[in-house]
Amino acid sequence: MYNERTNLLPASRQRAVLRNYFLRLGVVTAVLVAALLFAAAALLLPTYVYLSASEKAKQAHLASIESALSSADESALSSRLIALSNDAAVLTALQDAPSASATVRALLGILRPGVTLSSITYASPSGAARGTLAVSGIAATRDALRSYQLALQNAPFAANADLPVSAYAKDSDIPFTITVTLAP
Repeated sequence: MYNERTNLLPASRQRAVLRNYFLRLGVVTAVLVAALLFAAAALLLPTYVYLSASEKAKQAHLASIESALSSADESALSSRLIALSNDAAVLTALQDAPSASATVRALLGILRPGVTLSSITYASPSGAARGTLAVSGIAATRDALRSYQLALQNAPFAANADLPVSAYAKDSDIPFTITVTLAP
């Protein structure tokens, strides 16, 4: 016997059967793909939850470290920066100011007949305040004291030389303290 089957359906009906077959095959394939996607998503969900929780923990740890570092080191750093700025301002002011040794040398270079110096005190300029020299000693006469005061006042390093009027009360062996304001 001959086992070959003959399809007795007309050609249009054969195409419709073939179309239905491929449609069903496509639907089954789409359902299988969707099922695989849902299964993969379900398997990835715990990983996503774990990673997001780990990220939040790491961010919290980073924030705590930053706050600890910023609070302790930042205040120390800012106070150190202020101190360094103040030191830099003082050094800048000292750069333009004449040195104390040059000022004292110039003071000692002024002629002082009849005047004996016992102490010299130097106060360096700070900020807007000018530097001062306090010169103490004993003058033999009023005239010697007056001429020494005028010589100090006319010195190039001095802006002003103040001597209290009470220093002129005695005639001889006059103790005095002249305050010299240094020129800028």
